[in-house]
Amino acid sequence: MSENITCAYGGRKRTGKTSVIKFITDSSYELPVALVTCDINQFQIALNFSARLIDLQKSLSDDFIKSSVYQEYMKEIESKHKDELTQIEKSASENFGTRLSGIIQSITDKQQEFNTQMQSLRSEHDMQLKILMKEKKKFEEDATAAKSEVETTLQKEIRILKKQIAEKETEIQSLSKGEAIVREQCKSSAEELLKIVEEKNSAAQDAMRKSYEQAIALKEEALQHREVKITQREQELQTIVQRNASSSYRGQDGETYFQTIAEEKMKWKLTDTSKIPHSCDHSAIIHKTNVLFEIKNYTYDVRTDQVTKFLRDMKEHQEVPIGIFVSLNTRIAGKDNDKPISIEWVNDSQCAVYIQTFKELDENHTLSLIDQIIKISSTYNKLISSKGDVSEESMLQGRIDKARVYIEEYITESVSLINRIKNDQKLHRNLVESSYSHTLAVLKTQSNAINTALEIITGEYKEDNTIDETLVDNKAEEIKPKKGGKKKV
Repeated sequence: MSENITCAYGGRKRTGKTSVIKFITDSSYELPVALVTCDINQFQIALNFSARLIDLQKSLSDDFIKSSVYQEYMKEIESKHKDELTQIEKSASENFGTRLSGIIQSITDKQQEFNTQMQSLRSEHDMQLKILMKEKKKFEEDATAAKSEVETTLQKEIRILKKQIAEKETEIQSLSKGEAIVREQCKSSAEELLKIVEEKNSAAQDAMRKSYEQAIALKEEALQHREVKITQREQELQTIVQRNASSSYRGQDGETYFQTIAEEKMKWKLTDTSKIPHSCDHSAIIHKTNVLFEIKNYTYDVRTDQVTKFLRDMKEHQEVPIGIFVSLNTRIAGKDNDKPISIEWVNDSQCAVYIQTFKELDENHTLSLIDQIIKISSTYNKLISSKGDVSEESMLQGRIDKARVYIEEYITESVSLINRIKNDQKLHRNLVESSYSHTLAVLKTQSNAINTALEIITGEYKEDNTIDETLVDNKAEEIKPKKGGKKKV
């Protein structure tokens, strides 16, 4: 113990009903766990106990005396705890007794109520049983009375029916005598009718056979004609495929194709200018106007360099007021895909017409549209050439620009009309083919039905129980799931 004794009390601060007391200890001192976890009352008892120990420590130095004092204090605490426990047990037993008596009283009251309810239910049940017994007796009496009435009515009806049966038997005996006569008459009339029916059936059978033979002959003729067309088309396709393998042959085929349809449908005579430099593929004089034609039969989109080449040829031939650039199968680069026909005014007065996927459009309408554009451009060029003045030519340029709007609108409407007519043609063609095949199938089924009817009447019909294996195979193919393939565009 050091010579400088420091007081352990550090101060007291009140906070409402409680207060905070500070004590000073060594830095190495650790508080016991019991003090840290105890409540306020236990802590106050521990402080009181420690105060007594400090007082006893000042007067007592002997260890024996310290231990005896500590034991006396513990005895006092034990006696206090025993008194408190006895009081708690007594109050708990009293509370339990009062609660138990209340529960027993409520159970007895509920038992009495249940007994009274059961008695009332029994009395009601006895009353209902008495009423049901009375009703049962009444129903039994009514049933016996009804049974006796039904028996009497049935006996009367049986007597009447017996009389009627006797009368019918007499009538049957009288009718059986005339049955033989009626049978002979029916037999003779049936034989006459059979003869008439056989004669009519033979005539109808002959007529149906003739009509069936005629239908078969027509069908065979149509099939032969169709086979000839198919073979011709196959040969044409083979030659086209062989020639399409070479780009030069493909270009020549495209030029000849456009040249032939232009001459057949529009009476245009196209001159081959492919060997003349900077003169496009063909030229023609239509409505007394020089026209240049550039025909492309590519399997891919036409590149922009071909378009620039076409415009260069137009520029070198200022005397030609209009040029037609036609792509038979594909699109043209740099042009709107939604507008297969478009025009462009170049070199102040020259009109360049671009036609994409010509073969997908309606040939008649497309060629007539080109013819109308040639007429319009030739009219404007005649007006310009008649004036001959540059200033007046620039004045006419405004008119051309105004008219260009209506021309482009006319072209777009014509393109939509061409597409609509083409779709209508496809629909009508499919409708005609389906109706033709349906008509042939109906005629075949009708002829088969008439033949079977005639065979049944003549006695030549034989039931065929064999199953057609082709029908079974076709049905199985229909049931099989179809494999998903790429759609053809």
